[in-house]
Amino acid sequence: MSQSKVSTLNIAGMHCASCALLIQKSLEKVNGVENASVNYASAKATIKFDPNIADDSALKNAVTTSGYRVVTEKVDELAESRLYRTRFFFSLLLTLPLFVSMFVMIPGIFWLALILTTINIFIVGRNFYLGFWAALKLKSFTMDSLIAIGTFSAYIFSLLTNTPEYFEVAASLVTFVTLGKWLESLAKAKTSAALSKLIDLSPKFAHLKSGTSYHNVPLESVKISDCLLVKSGEIIPLDATVISGSSSVDQSSLTGESIPVDLQVGDKVFAGTQNLTGALEIKVTSDSNNSLLSRIIKMVDEAQSTRAPIQNLADKISSVFVPVVLILALITFITWQFILKSPLNVSLLHFLAVIVIACPCALGLATPTAVMVATGLAAKFGILIKGGEALQNAVDINAIAFDKTGTLTTGTPVVTSFQNLGQLSDSEVLKIAYALEINSNHPLAKAIINYCKIQGIENTKIKIEDFKTLPGFGLEAKIGREKYFLGKTQNSQIELTKNNRSLATFIIKDTVKPESILAIKRLQQSNFQIYLISGDSPANSLAIASELSISQDHVFANILPDQKAEIIKNLQGTQRVAFVGDGINDSVALTQSNLGIVMGNGSDIAIESGNVVIMNNNLQSLSTLFSLSKNTLKKIKQNLFYALVYNLIGIPIAAGLLSPFGVTLRPEFAALAMSLSSVSVVLNSLSLNRFKAVKN
Repeated sequence: MSQSKVSTLNIAGMHCASCALLIQKSLEKVNGVENASVNYASAKATIKFDPNIADDSALKNAVTTSGYRVVTEKVDELAESRLYRTRFFFSLLLTLPLFVSMFVMIPGIFWLALILTTINIFIVGRNFYLGFWAALKLKSFTMDSLIAIGTFSAYIFSLLTNTPEYFEVAASLVTFVTLGKWLESLAKAKTSAALSKLIDLSPKFAHLKSGTSYHNVPLESVKISDCLLVKSGEIIPLDATVISGSSSVDQSSLTGESIPVDLQVGDKVFAGTQNLTGALEIKVTSDSNNSLLSRIIKMVDEAQSTRAPIQNLADKISSVFVPVVLILALITFITWQFILKSPLNVSLLHFLAVIVIACPCALGLATPTAVMVATGLAAKFGILIKGGEALQNAVDINAIAFDKTGTLTTGTPVVTSFQNLGQLSDSEVLKIAYALEINSNHPLAKAIINYCKIQGIENTKIKIEDFKTLPGFGLEAKIGREKYFLGKTQNSQIELTKNNRSLATFIIKDTVKPESILAIKRLQQSNFQIYLISGDSPANSLAIASELSISQDHVFANILPDQKAEIIKNLQGTQRVAFVGDGINDSVALTQSNLGIVMGNGSDIAIESGNVVIMNNNLQSLSTLFSLSKNTLKKIKQNLFYALVYNLIGIPIAAGLLSPFGVTLRPEFAALAMSLSSVSVVLNSLSLNRFKAVKN
């Protein structure tokens, strides 16, 4: 059985949500494609397919057949806005003489209007007709269809009646729609501003060490293990380790934390962070494609291209929107022409107004623009949200289960008591413990190693064989012919045994993070049920829970990693549960939960785990996450409401419902209103930028 492949394509030329649906339908018809999703706001298509049946060329061909273009780079909204700006002013230049002719007699105006309008609608508005034709071949309709039908109907009517009036209507439609697209593209560009700022963090050059001197070289020529110099005030170019010097480094670009971090020899530094004080000599540990910054950029980019479940509503409406509008426009024309016996030009004006005032664009922008702003804003706060689904799922969470070590606590436990139970000296016992634990990266192992070092034990020559880790219990190994175990016992102490006979016990305790108490209190005040799930002893777990004011009947202790998921599943019987862990031993629980949240520290972070990554490792960010998700969903619902109400009100007015009261809407102004409705939805999404993170 072949493994599915996922490809992402950048698509240029989309005008509205119905364009995205058209491309999606075309992609889904390709043999071997399992599913496809096209995001209008981010101009990306994500396709899951069988690589043995379909390939990238077939996918690109499907997009091209739909009348759109696949481009290698992410669509630049600012560049697109400049293109629309040029088209708008050219179209306006062609349309102005037609406006003037409404007030001033111009000789030969019909022929002048014919020439100017022909250039306008078939050159400036060429893409509308190409889009209409591409959709027609696929037996579908898009916003291009509405604009093409509207402008061509007005154009033909002027030709048949030998009057310039409808040339002006056709030309104005192109002008106002292009103006709307210019304003919309400018607004859309701001929704991805956070991602653009992340991309701009990396410098283009680095100071590469060569012998005893340094030379400026392009960043792409730097290799792993190269030595670089980072001067005071400069941006660190790549992930690396400090090999000389000390300094304060501003890591807020990655973690959202404004307080600089003091770094010395041996500490890690990350691309995109700023060296503030002293010069640092660093040894590169990853190239630009694998740095923490590049992974964050990729993650935010993917998040901004994903869909929130609520978007399905907009897609369902958009899929039937254009055909319904065309039917309503025909009903309007028939009503005015044959029932109300109005002049043909009046019937046609109402027909055109209904066609061009309808706006599927606003529906298509309602959800993705809000998701793009929210995910970009969250990244600024040090919170990486993996897409619209995670953002929406966060709204429904009413219970939060925490892993203890490294999440609620510092994750750096210390030995508080050591008891020698055998015949060996303390020094000999500690040497054995040191030799066993030096092979482990577990926090408890580090605590024992640090204790041994304090007692003067280092670099033992004891040879370890058959080393095995026992997840949730400890480790075992052989020294010579003797079998040793070091790990948890029945009474949850850490015990060292030799051939099942006790040699010593260690009592190890962890400490609560300074911000944990306030963070948990805030979550409880927001009516979240808080649970603690720990592999530690009941005594230690209950002590931590008590310090955090977590109910004792919400504490699960002595829990193995694979048992955490079962506890989450049981809680989900009555609640929507988020699980907060370190992403190392918690992958199953993170997957089982309704929302998996990984705590990181900006360095050795399990960035691929969970639905959300808290880069700054600050539990206060949880309140920010849940508050932002609620605000975002509120904005999405507002956007959908505005888009639907706009069409519900606009179409009847365009159809002439208020004509008896002297209120009519000309097609060109209907087109302007249509364009501005999309802009208003994007601006409402951008208002999310006023959201403030929860402060300590």
